[in-house]
Amino acid sequence: MQTKEYNREEFDYHQSENNYTLSIPAKFLDAKSLKVKRKNSDGTFSDADIVIREQNHEIRIITSVPMDILVEISDQEISDQEI
Repeated sequence: MQTKEYNREEFDYHQSENNYTLSIPAKFLDAKSLKVKRKNSDGTFSDADIVIREQNHEIRIITSVPMDILVEISDQEISDQEI
């Protein structure tokens, strides 16, 4: 399993859709599935309330509030938040 952290400043705000997105090139995610966790203020991680979409050779993470996240990339199937 590989992990990568992203911070809230990396999300783009879309006023017309009233949401924030983070795009990750799909070519870097040569995996069967990924899971996204929210980084809490105490440094722990919990489930993130997000939507994951694959679009135009990118993985797009969509949320109503920008947050620091941890993306877990796995070679095995993950049951929730799967692409």
